[in-house]
Amino acid sequence: MNLNLRKWAVMWASSAIVVAAVVAAGCSSNKGSADAPASSSQPAPSTAAPSGAPEHEMAADMVMPAGTIPEIWTQIAGEQTKLTAAIQNGQLKDVHHLAFGIRDLVVALADKAKAAAPASAGKLNGMVEQVKASATKLDELGDAGNLSGTQTEYAKLQTVLGAIKAVTGGK
Repeated sequence: MNLNLRKWAVMWASSAIVVAAVVAAGCSSNKGSADAPASSSQPAPSTAAPSGAPEHEMAADMVMPAGTIPEIWTQIAGEQTKLTAAIQNGQLKDVHHLAFGIRDLVVALADKAKAAAPASAGKLNGMVEQVKASATKLDELGDAGNLSGTQTEYAKLQTVLGAIKAVTGGK
């Protein structure tokens, strides 16, 4: 019994050290953010773009996913409308924010759909990867000023979105 008590004490002490380290790290990062200028207080993107251009990840008006699958589809439709208008008006500098917004909404949508219908997870994962690749391609084409390439890639994205809608039961 004395041996079990020692093991428990060592485990408790180890846990306390880890918690103290996490708290200390959290407090020191808060101190640094208080000293930072207000313009840099935006959260950093959670992942870098495959193209290595994380600055394109953050839109000024970042879209936050709604709570239900139909509500997220409504948001995706709104972003598609904006993206269609940007491409039609030749505003290719806006393409990356809109494409990445659609990508992020599709990821959130797929997470909710997979939780509701786990059988569709494999199929959805593949289509989500297609949307991610398409958003990256749209970013590259838009930055290059390639209108015809952007139009072609957007048509592909719309096809994939239609397939996702069929799997998730979107409107």
